[in-house]
Formats: sequence, structure tokens, C-alpha cells
Amino acid sequence: MGMLSYRHAFHAGNAADILKHSVLLFCLDYLGQKDTPYLCIDTHAGAGFYSLDSGYALQNREWERGIGRLAGFTRDHSGGETASASPGPLERLTALARDFRPCPADSGLYYPGSPALIRALLRPRDRAVCFELHPADFAILKQTLGTDRRFSLRREDGFAGLKSLLPPPSRRACVFIDPPYEIKEDYENLPHSLAGALKRFPTGLYIIWYPLLGNKDAALPETLFGLHRGNRCRAELRTASRTDRGMYGSGLVILNPPWTLKAALESALPVMADLLGEDRHEWDLRWESPSRGRGI
Repeated sequence: MGMLSYRHAFHAGNAADILKHSVLLFCLDYLGQKDTPYLCIDTHAGAGFYSLDSGYALQNREWERGIGRLAGFTRDHSGGETASASPGPLERLTALARDFRPCPADSGLYYPGSPALIRALLRPRDRAVCFELHPADFAILKQTLGTDRRFSLRREDGFAGLKSLLPPPSRRACVFIDPPYEIKEDYENLPHSLAGALKRFPTGLYIIWYPLLGNKDAALPETLFGLHRGNRCRAELRTASRTDRGMYGSGLVILNPPWTLKAALESALPVMADLLGEDRHEWDLRWESPSRGRGI
């Protein structure tokens, strides 16, 4: 079993994906405002895109309570929210998800994973490195992005490979860390990998996703938050009641976040909570800016 048993297709397009991917898109849009190219590193890239109306996604249908509500793929939400009324980060993700097709003639329902979203925003001089260990997912990733010269695809451990890529020549990078947390080593390897990356490149923009699980304590996000003393934030979205088993929400630790992200999250998080929540509609944002520092 272990890490090679995990398939994100079971969870593609769920509420956690909405949180992490809307923030990723916002941050890449921000980096794209300057002419200087940037590097985007995806440490746990997955397959790149996922079918929503076939295969693994049909088993739990988590997407129906995520991108299905946001993009209008389903009508099982009575709150009346629509994507057109959503704040900027959600509008960006909604538009990309609605328009995404692995090929123009395909009429199925799909959700773009982080590599596909990165590809949509990458400019000609920007570069991306995607790590993925699972052989089946890596094969799909290679088939999807293998001809795009802006991408380097590596069937390697993203935790181990991250440090060697930093700092990038342009001194501008977004590092997206989205582990499966299926094995306990993820909880140990993540802080070690992030600390090493920060030592080499303390001014980089880091986005780290984590699950909220009833059988886990809150040590990990606090540990990650404490690794950096500069500008940082922590955003959480709780969509279900806490139980001893299962995920009741998720969060992000963002180091060196764009200064414009605070207002964007203050607008988007309440909408996410109302739209995606089941028996919980709660969100939290912690923002600390000891200094504005140098922009990325």
C-alpha cells in the first residue's frame, strides 16, 4: 500500500480542491503581473486532470459538493449561490473548470488538477516542475503535458526533489505542496522539506495544503506556520462536523503571500463556507505581516 495506493481521482473537485486551487490561481495571477518569469513547483501533481462522470470519481461523488455546486454541474444545493456572484478567486477557478476539456471534441465532465491549472496561467517564459510518484498518474501527466516545453515532469519524490530547484534563476517562484497524507511519513517529511526549501529560498511563495481530520491533532499547521517569521497566513474551511474518522475540512498555510490575498480570502472564504458546507459553514483566516518585505 503506502503512498502509491493513493489516487486523487476519488476526491477530485471536492471542497478541499476548491480552496487550494482557487488560492493557487490567485497567486499565479499575482506573479504574472510582473514581466520577470517565475517558476512553479508542484510537489504532488497527480494525473493533471480527472473525469467526473466515470471511474474513481463516481464512487463517492465528492465533486458534486465541490465544483459541482460552484460551476453549476449539479442542482443539489438550496443556497441559491451561483458562480457569477462569487468573488474573484472562485470566478477564476469556475471559468477554467467549466471550459476544461482534455481534447476539444470530448463532451464529458472533467476537473483540471493543479498541473492543468498551472498550464492555463503559465506564460511563454515561465517554467513549471511537476513531481508525481504514482506510475498510472504519471503516465497520464506525461501524456497531457509531455510536449509542453515549459514543463519538466519528474517521477520522483517531491519532498526530496524540492530543495535542488531553489532558488530559481529569476528569484521568483510559487511552490505548491499538496501531499496525500495517506502515510504518517508525510507528516514528518513535509516540515523537513519545507524547512530546507526556506533555508535556500526564504522569499519564495509557498502554498501548503493540509486536511482537518478528527483523529489528528493540530500540530502540523502550527509547525508549518512557525517555520517562517515573515509574512504568512493560515486559512481554514470547515464543511462538516468533526468526527473521529474522516475529513471535516482543510486548510492552507501560505508563506510570503501576495498582499492582495488577504482581502480576496476575506471575500471568498464566507462564500465557500456557505456554498460548500454540509452541516458546518465555518471558516477562519489568520494573517501575520511582521513586515511587508520585498515583493516576489
